Amino acid sequence: MSRGAGVAPFEGGPPMANMPFPSDLPFSLQGIRNEFDRLLDRVWHGGLSTAPLDGQDWAPSIDLVEGADAYHLRLEAPGMTAEEIDVSILANVLTVKGCKKPGRAPHEGERTLRAECRYGSFCRRIELPGSVAEDGISATCRLGVLELTLPKKAEATGRTVKVSGA
Repeated sequence: MSRGAGVAPFEGGPPMANMPFPSDLPFSLQGIRNEFDRLLDRVWHGGLSTAPLDGQDWAPSIDLVEGADAYHLRLEAPGMTAEEIDVSILANVLTVKGCKKPGRAPHEGERTLRAECRYGSFCRRIELPGSVAEDGISATCRLGVLELTLPKKAEATGRTVKVSGA
């Protein structure tokens, strides 16, 4: 494979056997590949978050499970306490809001080598597939994991109405 004049290969990367693309790609193409991989990883592991588009700082991951009598939601908010999370429901839309405070800042003489933790405000709105008995909702937050139980509202069973003559 020939390269154009003045284009240097990417150096210092992983061995050729571990790469799906040849290691002699120009740096600009390798950089594009790395950025694409980073974005895919963010979408894959971020629960398809729309955070960059809707102004949120981050969006915690959730699991939503439907049982026979209730919906069960698990939201991961590491480092957060129950007091830092607000939960509300309107119709069949559950809203979970919070603000995760940043960790310790580097002291004088220290420097941050890697900063991957997410901080700031979030707001998750989850549309539930059915109505919820709002008075029966329970929520707990332990070790930064919020767990909600949302009992389903009893469905109308219907009845027969006897019609009388006038």
